[in-house]
Amino acid sequence: MNRRTNSYGPMQKTRAYTGIILRLQKGRSRQLQLTIFTKESGILYVYAPKGKKGYNQGFGSFMAFSPITFDAWERDHVLFMGEYESHRSTILDALTWDYYVYTQMFVEMVLAIIPAGEPDERIYELIGCYSRAIASRNVRVATIIAGWQLTACAGYMPDTAAAQVYMGPGTDGRKTYYLSDERENMQPVPLPSAVRQLWQTLLTYSWQKTDTIQLPRNQLAFLEHLLYSYVEELSGRQLKCRKLIEEGKKV
Repeated sequence: MNRRTNSYGPMQKTRAYTGIILRLQKGRSRQLQLTIFTKESGILYVYAPKGKKGYNQGFGSFMAFSPITFDAWERDHVLFMGEYESHRSTILDALTWDYYVYTQMFVEMVLAIIPAGEPDERIYELIGCYSRAIASRNVRVATIIAGWQLTACAGYMPDTAAAQVYMGPGTDGRKTYYLSDERENMQPVPLPSAVRQLWQTLLTYSWQKTDTIQLPRNQLAFLEHLLYSYVEELSGRQLKCRKLIEEGKKV
């Protein structure tokens, strides 16, 4: 494809991408910034220029967890979207606020521990499985399962048989867990074999299964708390959605 010129000046050659939209944010004047996990380049931040009649360079509207194919060109290290085709997902429209927050937690975990610009077929497939699962399954459970599998795909596969867990104060003073060989001045947390088995089950869960798995309430709650603590430990930053989820459970 040859170089062309538009209102932004000379364009680089365009490149075709296939991906899943993770997040939409207002960008610069008359633009929308899309965070997309692509097959070709992993996480990309792409600006969609807006014309007088809307985003009129393609087909379909933008929505999180929607599959999208698009062309993009780069200028001053910034990606701009050209022609696109987005198959708008209506999944989020049907979710309650509490379940919606869980979907945003999953996106936040992806962005926290997966470097931008690095393709990974396993993570791309996991995001696809998750986006389909939340349409018909418990969103909280799907988020916990996908979250643990995300850590494994990112190279942080916990040893469920031997991992040691410690409990202590987090950076904001709240109780948090740490996966570590040893933590001074922290209380070790006993992990019964049933918890370790459930942990392994979540990590190896097949999204193609139609049968249900047994999820004892207390064990699942512990593994959920441990997941968020682990992602915060790996990324070195707090998960904003964690507070929203915890506050929702108090209501």
